[in-house]
Amino acid sequence: MSNMPDFEAGQLVNAVTQLNKDVESLTKTMAKLNDRLAAQEIQLAKGKGMAAGVIILAAALGGVSSYVMGRI
Repeated sequence: MSNMPDFEAGQLVNAVTQLNKDVESLTKTMAKLNDRLAAQEIQLAKGKGMAAGVIILAAALGGVSSYVMGRI
C-alpha cells in the first residue's frame, strides 16, 4: 500500500474525475468543430466550381460576341 493519506487520495480521485469530465467535454467540442469544418470545406469546393463556371461562361460569351462583331 502507499503511504498517501486518505485526504490526499480523495483529492487525487477528484482531480482525475474532473480531468475525465474535461476530456469528454473537449472531445464533444472537437467533434462539433470537425463537422463544421467539413461543411465549410464542402461550401468552399462548391464556390470554386461556381467561380470556374463563371469564368468559362464569360470567356465563351466574349468569344461569341467577338465572332458576331467580326461577321458584321
